[in-house]
Amino acid sequence: MEAIISEYIVWGIDIVMTIVFCLYVLKDCLRVRTPVLGGIAAALTLFGAAASLGAAIFANGRLPFTMDYTITLLPLWLAAGLLLLRWASKENWGRLVFVLLLSVQALHFCQAVTYFTYGLFFPALAEGTFCWADILGFGIPRLLITLPLAVFCQRLYSKLLAADVKQYVRLWVVPLFFVFLYFMQSNLYSVNNNFTLANGFRIIICVCAFMTYSQMASAVSSSAKAAKEAENRAQLAHQLDLQRARVEDLESHAEEMKRIRHDRRQHVRVLRGLLEKGEVKEALAYLEDYEGSMAEAIQPPLCENFVADTLCRRYEALAKQAGVEVSISALLPKEPGVAGSDLAVILGNLWENAVAAALDAGEGKRFIRLRVQAQEEQVLIRMENGYGGLVYQEGERLLSSKPGRNKAEGVGIASVRAMAVKYGGMADFTYTLDTFTASVLLYTGR
Repeated sequence: MEAIISEYIVWGIDIVMTIVFCLYVLKDCLRVRTPVLGGIAAALTLFGAAASLGAAIFANGRLPFTMDYTITLLPLWLAAGLLLLRWASKENWGRLVFVLLLSVQALHFCQAVTYFTYGLFFPALAEGTFCWADILGFGIPRLLITLPLAVFCQRLYSKLLAADVKQYVRLWVVPLFFVFLYFMQSNLYSVNNNFTLANGFRIIICVCAFMTYSQMASAVSSSAKAAKEAENRAQLAHQLDLQRARVEDLESHAEEMKRIRHDRRQHVRVLRGLLEKGEVKEALAYLEDYEGSMAEAIQPPLCENFVADTLCRRYEALAKQAGVEVSISALLPKEPGVAGSDLAVILGNLWENAVAAALDAGEGKRFIRLRVQAQEEQVLIRMENGYGGLVYQEGERLLSSKPGRNKAEGVGIASVRAMAVKYGGMADFTYTLDTFTASVLLYTGR
């Protein structure tokens, strides 16, 4: 009876600490109240410990080879843990598998420390059945090691959140490999039946595993920072393009004014000659033609805002040169309450995506319609464009179809969303069979 009760308690301790480990790592993602989670944890501990104990007793002596019985119900525990954590957090499946495998390694680490300690100081406890001393022998390392590991893994997990969801398909393979390596060493290569040395190797495997995860998290974090810096550089490039466009517009305007001043003398001479001859009708007709030519030569601004006017005129010209039909309605004051650099990021990315998509559209569907309006401390932007009819989407994320992007999330759309959040607004992207629509709302009175 002592062996059964003590082993049951040890299993209960393992289950409780594993649940604590997983919940702590995912604490920022949990959507279920603590009392509910506590009740589920208690039920899992009571019934799970009984199931694990029963499986161990059943497997003992009935298998044709010696093995670590803690592995018998591992697949079932992983499946149950995956479903419960998914229900409690709504996290991505790959991320949850990663966390569960980390919890398995934390369990292995604690067990290896217990057996290593037994081999060095209490060899009698390493043999035979469970006893009351095993409750402390397994429980103390579980308490002393699991909690610091949970803190470490929670920070590690926060860094890994910067990785793209698809990367977790590969990331959880790393802890799976270490779990398999631990299993192989425990059951197939016992280091010539040297109990203490074998568990020393298991400890080394676990330490190497967590060191690997630390380096992996640092690499992912550095990659995310590099992507952020690339996005910042792209935003700066937009601003530099605006400055270059402004300089080109000023130079073009200066040349145009120079030509107008030069030609004005000729027009004045013609008009004076007509009026001196009394040919008033001819003079008026000439003057009307002159006004028409001036209107064509001097393009009126789309709106009072320089950033919106410059960007829209530039992309409008590029789109029309490529055979895209463009329609623009811009009612934006000089100071709309949105920083010029932020407005450049939004409009620049929307225009780039719209032009690229419209060029892929079929004949008769190459169009771009833009509406920009400021009203009651709000800025509304709506961009509609034709496209080729193919959109890659994963949940709420729209994936880029540009060459070389490997269907990762579009940087332009992510930048627009970030700007909308900055101004307390929203960015919505919808599509029909032939029209892609981007709607952005910014609050300027914040």
